[in-house]
Amino acid sequence: MIYIVQLIITLLIISFFVFSIIEIYCEIVKKSSWAFLGMLISLILFFLMITVRNHMVKNELVKNINASKIEQKNSLFSKRELSDIHLVSEKMRVIDKDIYVVLMPQKDTLYMNQDFNNKNKFWIHYKKYEILKFTAPVGYIIKN
Repeated sequence: MIYIVQLIITLLIISFFVFSIIEIYCEIVKKSSWAFLGMLISLILFFLMITVRNHMVKNELVKNINASKIEQKNSLFSKRELSDIHLVSEKMRVIDKDIYVVLMPQKDTLYMNQDFNNKNKFWIHYKKYEILKFTAPVGYIIKN
């Protein structure tokens, strides 16, 4: 299901660029068009689908954490701490040190970076949905 949402997001990006090109063309030849409305709808739906995808990834990750045995390096996090993920849209500033957690038996890997300002805040990245070595943060957890 998450891959379908990813496909929809990709199609919305493409449609935004197509509507942009149509709008630019219509401005050059002095024709009126509804392309600007298409651009606006594509952009709104894009942000909505990003939010839907983030919630779906978070729910899947919490389900996998609760059903797995956890292998950790460099730090110890409880299942309760790892399951309490907060979704945000703020900019993250992190310390470069990565903390890896492997969920067994699926061997799903998630890694965390400590926040630059708050030492108890850790940003979570889920490698299962990594695209071209780029993982956006799922959210953050607070270490008690």
